[in-house]
Amino acid sequence: MTMSDTTKEDPRIKLARILKKAAAKAVAEGDPWAKYNIDKVPAERVIRHMYQPETQTWKQDETIVKMEKEPFTHGAMRFCFRMKKRSPPPQSATNHRFHDYGWTRASNYVAKAYLKDEETGEMDTSDLAKDNVRNDILLQYEASHWSERFNDHHPPKKIIFIRAYALEFPDREGKPWFAVERYIFGNDMYGAGFTKHNTNAGFVDEDLHRVTPQVFSAFSFYESQGTRLVADIQGVGNLFTDPQVLSND
Repeated sequence: MTMSDTTKEDPRIKLARILKKAAAKAVAEGDPWAKYNIDKVPAERVIRHMYQPETQTWKQDETIVKMEKEPFTHGAMRFCFRMKKRSPPPQSATNHRFHDYGWTRASNYVAKAYLKDEETGEMDTSDLAKDNVRNDILLQYEASHWSERFNDHHPPKKIIFIRAYALEFPDREGKPWFAVERYIFGNDMYGAGFTKHNTNAGFVDEDLHRVTPQVFSAFSFYESQGTRLVADIQGVGNLFTDPQVLSND
């Protein structure tokens, strides 16, 4: 691939190429979550809700996942769970052993659910919580929009936001919703792993002190004529996830 080809590359194709490369590296290095034995957890049926930015509509399908019963961490508002996802079986499949095959090689995801009670570990299954999950997905797509505008100016380092979607667990009490995205594993060219570069509360990383994430946040503000600011920039290298979009409305 030539330099000009890379410059013109569709962001979706580039993201697929980066994820494919990351997946190949993960296979070569082994599953970083193998020690958690998620493949031994019972599989669950889920409904996947995927936002379609071209038509501004939501598309649904069904698949199966395995998720840890307890969160591995939490923030001020959400629990975070380790999860593995496989593609659904073909319609012609009748062998139930399909659900047990290959889970050790299934893709790793982080699933986030709004908490109702931090002390008891109770998740919020209210309609408001489900709306908040949808809004989180929309924010990710809006951040992706501004990243594409940023990349159109051919910065030295182009950036990508991982696409997210919602998962509904219809067989659980309350049918909880989770915001889900690929787990980012590895280090960047500087040897740094997952890094939070700034927050919507004013924090700016002073250790790694990378320029691109801060310039992108500023770009989103000026490009939107002061109506938007993409913050909470975090990820590995120039592959970012879980941003916040501050607005004046």
